[in-house]
Amino acid sequence: MAVKGVVYVASRLVVDAGAIFSPGAVAVADGNVLLAGPKADVLRAAPSGFSRMEFPGATIIPGLVNAHVHLQIPRFLGDAGIPLPVPTSFVDWILRVIAWKRGAAQASFDENFRSAAAEALSFGTTTVGEIAGPDLSAYVGCPLRARVFAEGIGFAPNVASEVLALVSVAIDRLEKISVGNPLVQAGVSPHTLYTVGEALLRSLADLAAAKALPACLHLAESTPEKTFLSDGGGEIASRLYPAVGKDVSWFRGLGRTIPSYLAETGLLREGVLLVHNVHLARPEIDALRAGGARFVLCPRSNAAHGNGAPDVTHFVDAKIPFALGTDSLGSVPDLSIWSEMRAARSLYKGRKKDAAMCRELFRACTEHGAAALDLPGGILAPGAPADFTIVDDPGGDGDRFFRELLEKTDRANVRLTVVAGKSAHGAAA
Repeated sequence: MAVKGVVYVASRLVVDAGAIFSPGAVAVADGNVLLAGPKADVLRAAPSGFSRMEFPGATIIPGLVNAHVHLQIPRFLGDAGIPLPVPTSFVDWILRVIAWKRGAAQASFDENFRSAAAEALSFGTTTVGEIAGPDLSAYVGCPLRARVFAEGIGFAPNVASEVLALVSVAIDRLEKISVGNPLVQAGVSPHTLYTVGEALLRSLADLAAAKALPACLHLAESTPEKTFLSDGGGEIASRLYPAVGKDVSWFRGLGRTIPSYLAETGLLREGVLLVHNVHLARPEIDALRAGGARFVLCPRSNAAHGNGAPDVTHFVDAKIPFALGTDSLGSVPDLSIWSEMRAARSLYKGRKKDAAMCRELFRACTEHGAAALDLPGGILAPGAPADFTIVDDPGGDGDRFFRELLEKTDRANVRLTVVAGKSAHGAAA
């Protein structure tokens, strides 16, 4: 009889942040989880003809979700091939990215994507929230489950219709790619409030709503952004826009709170994804959450740019679900979501015990990450996509297991990464 599926057996199985079996097993067929639970139960119920893969001393966990990344942006290297330091000025960083995008060879975008995707898989990441890079064709062979957000940039009112048309074309292309590669799903991304004017923001919000697509916005990332949105001044007005030949002297600030502005433009709705969220007061976070927003925090990128830190304590203590993202390799040394969890852990100043906090961070990078991107996965229940990673078992029980997992796991501990039932990294790849 032909083999119909595979049973993966390990010393431990994490179905989700609240359910662990030791030993455990997962039966996979047609790219989905058929069975998941105690080893004996799964082996007993698995159909005949399934092959078996054994991973003693290992734990099967849901694939990690990197909810915000730019996979086509590379590490920026100097002449000696050594990574360049991140500029101390955030505006200088933006200008570096603009110069790269304008000067890079077309073929390099696909090369960057392939390299970064492989790196993400090597850390146990199976799902990403990707801001679309210049080369959409790179996503044809995307090996990760991905929500790819087509990005719109345009601050002046007179460019809104042109940019909207470009974003619409990009979404159509991504939807065609999705037919051949269902791992890829489209989304809409107004870049930021200081690069997307009100006219374009309203148009992109309408587009996302009309096509029932999630929208993603970089928000409250830096002090220059906060200053510009407050009164139209600061480095964004005096340095960034002049450097790209644009005049924004007419802009005098939003004139209202960020939650009010997003609500008035139609972007604040159920499922809108807000990334960074560093320079938000707690009442603003609460108001955005009440409006339906979901959140991604990128603590290592924020630290690298000197932009401050997200209020991890409030998100955890107020029970506001959040996801984590690495941002690009231009900002962080690697695409390790494990390192991102550890960075977020160091920012928590509340009363939750450390081991319980580690469980919450694991949830942020699995089920909450998938939910933030409106993608399936994040758990290993029957019917869920077979997206998982197998890592060295760290020891420990209960909350202490998650603390050990966070402290001991990184790239070297990842044995196998599986996406939609297919090995994408590791011994069986």
